[in-house]
Formats: sequence, structure tokens, C-alpha cells
Amino acid sequence: MAEGPGEGKNGAGLFVAAGHNGLRLVSRDGVKWEGQQLGREGETFQNVCFGGGRCVVAGRFGGSNLFVVTTNGQEWKSFTRDARYSRYVLGMCYGQEEFLALGGDPGAVGASKPFVLTARDGEAWSENREIGGNEVLRRAVRGRERFVAAGDRGRRATSANGRTWEDVPGTRAADTLIDLAYGNGVFVGVGLHGLRMTSPDGVTWNQRFTGEEGEHLNSILWDGARFVAVGLGATYFSPDGVAWERRPNRNAPLTACHGNGIFVGAAWKGRLLRSPDAVNWEPVHRAEHHVEAVGFGTLGEDKDKEERG
Repeated sequence: MAEGPGEGKNGAGLFVAAGHNGLRLVSRDGVKWEGQQLGREGETFQNVCFGGGRCVVAGRFGGSNLFVVTTNGQEWKSFTRDARYSRYVLGMCYGQEEFLALGGDPGAVGASKPFVLTARDGEAWSENREIGGNEVLRRAVRGRERFVAAGDRGRRATSANGRTWEDVPGTRAADTLIDLAYGNGVFVGVGLHGLRMTSPDGVTWNQRFTGEEGEHLNSILWDGARFVAVGLGATYFSPDGVAWERRPNRNAPLTACHGNGIFVGAAWKGRLLRSPDAVNWEPVHRAEHHVEAVGFGTLGEDKDKEERG
């Protein structure tokens, strides 16, 4: 899931989709996709993150991390950082008025050298900050004045400032979380076979639920009133991360976001999907290349209007 603060007001806000060969597309309603941008062959974007009136899309090209930034959805600035063919950015979120990128070498099992990068504008990124631990962190959210992150082999960690991290003790590989969300005062994570876990603080995970075999939950969203966990075969709904309703879904995406009361997702190959309820998904566009990430947020003038209104 891509992180993006705010749900937009009165139709404000923008959906962004990004993927292979530097692909970027934008949409106001999740149906009409336009403004296609392409990069070089081999550029792969895997993260979309909104914050501070900007959208940052992150990925890789060759041995480098690649960031592209827009404030209007039309013009993009590009920035690269040497990844030494192993120190790649794997996830992003926004909090404390800055972008936070998580990275490492997931192929080096037990020695992945996890790190974080930060940037207030998505352009001038800090140097890599080693955060310790054997496994990389891939997803992070901000809530209750802290970051909460999840990664490989069940790793979970928290941080007040995004620089210094403390691991949650006693985690298990069986409880590996694929995605995280924050809402209604709690953190919720999802994973394989319908796994759902809930925590009030990111440290104590005292609720654990599972679903059907093979019912993998790839995205967890907070839509302003409830958590929505989208998986292959079913969507789960909960106002608090404890009481869940399961509904079989159709044509579900591999990654999803929410904005302006609708859900948008992406599936192989290059299919963009839209849903009013996160249960019934309809294909609305086939992109030229595969889409890896989608996100929703407000940019530039939209953000100014939202803050005034």
C-alpha cells in the first residue's frame, strides 16, 4: 500500500499509479487515467507517497535508488542516490513533515543492513542511517506520535523520530506483516492466509486473526471510518481491528489505495481497477507497462484549498 495523508475534500486530491519502465499515470476519479510519463527501460517504481503537497515516487534503476517528485501531477523532478546494487529503498511513508524511506538488502538473509533515509521535500535526501537488526523493514505508518514498521521474517519496530528504532521482542516469522495502517487509535497489520494483527502502540500486538488458506491480504487501508483489508478472494472490514466482517471479493488487486470515497488498485499486467466498496472491482484502464504501486493524496493548490476549507 502507498501511504498518503488525507482523503481529500469535495473531490480534491489525485490518484497516482507507478511501475515498470518509469511509468507514471494520474487520475482524479480513478476511472480516467492520463498524463502518462515514461522513463528509461529498466526503471522500476515500487512506492508512491504523498505529503506536504507533494507526491514522491521511489524505485530503482541499475545500481541506484531513483526518486521522482511532483507538486502538480504533470511535471516531475528526478533524483538518484547510489544504492551500490544492494542498498535499495523498499518502502516509504510520510510523518513529522518529512518523507521516510526504508531500505536494505533483502537478499542478504540475516545481514541485510537495514537503513532509513529522510527528506523534507522528497528531493534532498539524507545519507543512509543504519538502524540495526538482521532483517529489512518494508512498510511503515505514522500514528500516536511514532512510526511503526514491519518487515521480513516477522520483524516489527517502532521509532519516535524515524532515526532510532527499537525492535518489538518475541516476533515470529509466521506473523510477517505485508502491509500496515493506522486509524481509530490503533495500528493494524495484515499478511498471508488472512492474517490480521492489532496493536494500540506498535509494541504490544495482542489481537491475532487468520482467514482461509491462500487468502493473502496484500493491502490494509483506513478509509476514515473503518479498516479495509483487501486480499485474494476476500475483503475484511473492521472499525477497530478486533471485530471483523469478511466478504468474498471479485477481481481483487494486488495493491490498493483509498481516496474521495473510492478504492483504486492494480493487478497484473498493467490493469488498473476501481471499486466503490473494495469488494467488486472493475478494470478501468490497462497501462502500457505493469503497475507496482498506487497512492492517493493532495498536491499543491489542492492541498492549500483543503487546509483552508
